[in-house]
Amino acid sequence: MSGKTRDYFGTLKSAGRTVLKEDSAGDCIQPVQGQVPETPPHIKKYRKSYKHQHGCAILHPGLVDAPKPQGNWLYGKKTDPSDKAGDLFKQQPEGIKELVNEINEQKYASHIKEPLGTMPTRNYNWPEESKSDGFAFGQKIPPSEFTAKEVVFPPDAQRDDESARMMYLKSHGNFEAGEQKNREYKWNVNPSEFRFGKKDEREQEQMKKILQHELTQNQYPKTTIISKNQEDWKNYNEDPLGKPKNLAQINSRMPAIFGETKKDEQWTAGQCINGQPTLKEVQPDIDLGKATKYGFRNQTKQGDETRAFGVPTIRNDIIKTGMKSVADPQNYGDEVPAVALLFPEKFSYMGLTDQDFLMLRNKKDIKQIFESIGIKYGIGKFEGVFNRAKEIQNTFDDKVSVKAFQLAVQEMHHID
Repeated sequence: MSGKTRDYFGTLKSAGRTVLKEDSAGDCIQPVQGQVPETPPHIKKYRKSYKHQHGCAILHPGLVDAPKPQGNWLYGKKTDPSDKAGDLFKQQPEGIKELVNEINEQKYASHIKEPLGTMPTRNYNWPEESKSDGFAFGQKIPPSEFTAKEVVFPPDAQRDDESARMMYLKSHGNFEAGEQKNREYKWNVNPSEFRFGKKDEREQEQMKKILQHELTQNQYPKTTIISKNQEDWKNYNEDPLGKPKNLAQINSRMPAIFGETKKDEQWTAGQCINGQPTLKEVQPDIDLGKATKYGFRNQTKQGDETRAFGVPTIRNDIIKTGMKSVADPQNYGDEVPAVALLFPEKFSYMGLTDQDFLMLRNKKDIKQIFESIGIKYGIGKFEGVFNRAKEIQNTFDDKVSVKAFQLAVQEMHHID
């Protein structure tokens, strides 16, 4: 019995499928058509394959086998035919009905004064001259020598005398511009010289006193003595700067220290956080920076010490297309670093970088750039500034950068 097992349940059938010699893995994955048992018809309506059919009406499983009505059965209620639009517009009676309708309409005043579809007739007795084509009502006004502005505001208009002005002042309240209203009150003062109210006394050099705290005491207002209850309420209600708020629990004039006195043998906050480890405990682990799982360690062999594992972040080995797609996740080295996102350049919102100001440009481009921002020079002045920019750029070519030309402008802007 060595090397064999004992079956304690010999009367029960073994589970699983007996492997036959003529069966293979390919026959199990791709069985022969016709030999695979199909889903029973009464079970198909519950399968997902039934709901995923194309071009078929998908019904509820409870309605698949339901009997359908015989004949051309239509669901819903048939709508009664409505009147046509043409019949609604053709409501005008004809024949004797039209004559009766016209007689009934003649008793309305609107039918006589404003007949439908025709011009209303007023039964006016117009003269024969009005029937000509060139007839016009009214009299033609000759052109005036005055404009509308001169008519409204005549330049040579004479002002009313004082008696007429006072009459309009009393009847219409027609005061002149800036004139003080006089209601004929009996004042004890002259209203033309007297002003009501009290003038505010404005303190001088307020910003100087705010910014310069070292001013002497005599430059400040004198001390004002107020009630003690008011001062105590202010100290209780307001938050003093740099001091604990007084909630009336103790006398603010009595010095007090809250909490327990610190003992020398207790640990400090730093010791509680860092502890007191030994030198061995603070040493780094031997597997620091290495994969702890066997088979996932990037270990080089002899002869390939300079081997690089993985794929580089910046793909210089892939040719960049002319226009990068938004769906392309590759970084070709032309993307801005993280520091440019946190601290963008000065003119980045205009699509310009610092390299655009350091790029060498010819004389025509430099002149066009600075003239577009309003800096225009004569031929002699521009040649002098451009030569100075070449000295700053330290170049012998007839090209300078915008930055160098800007520095030259700052040096020579006062020279004609």
